[in-house]
Amino acid sequence: MKALAPSLRDILRDGTREEHERLDAGLDLMGPGLTTARYRTVLGRFHGFWAGWEPRVAAELADDAFLAPRRRLHLLQHDLLVLGAAPEALPVCPAPPIQGTAEAMGSLYVMEGSTLGGRVILKRLGALGLPAGSCTYFAGHGSATGTMWNAFLRRLEAETDTPAILRGAKATFAALGDWLLGDPLPRSG
Repeated sequence: MKALAPSLRDILRDGTREEHERLDAGLDLMGPGLTTARYRTVLGRFHGFWAGWEPRVAAELADDAFLAPRRRLHLLQHDLLVLGAAPEALPVCPAPPIQGTAEAMGSLYVMEGSTLGGRVILKRLGALGLPAGSCTYFAGHGSATGTMWNAFLRRLEAETDTPAILRGAKATFAALGDWLLGDPLPRSG
C-alpha cells in the first residue's frame, strides 16, 4: 500500500515543532509563575510583535478582506489599557523577513494557530483574577475560532509553494521567539 503524502499542515507542524516548543517552554503561560504583572509584560511583548508584523503581512498578502477579521493588535491594545499599560509607549518588533504571498501565509499559519492555543491559555488566565476585559487577545476569535481556523486552512492548502510557506512560518516563529524571549520575563518568587 502506498503511503499518503503529508498534508501541508503536517509539513508545517513538523517543520516548526522545535521553534514552537521553544516558544511555549519559554513563555510558560500555563505554569505557576504566571502573575498579573508577568501577564501584562507578556501582552506588551505580543503587542510589540503584532505592531510590526500586522502591517507587513497585510502588505505581502494584499487581501484585507481575508486578513481584517484575523487582526488582533487592537485586542492587545484593549487588554493593555484595561491593565493600566500604555500600548503606544511600547517598543515595536521589526517584522519578520517575509516576502510574497506564500511566505505571508506561512507567517499567518503561526499567528492564526496561536488562536487555538490562546483558547487553552484563556482558561488558565481565569484563575489569576485579572480585571474584566483584560483577556480579549487570548480569546482569539471567540466561538468562531474553529471556523476561522478551518477557513484559514482551506486558503492555506490552496497555496502551492510549500518551501516558501515553511520559510514564512519558520521566520515568524524565530522572530516571535527572539522578541518574546530575548530578555528574561519576570516570574514570581
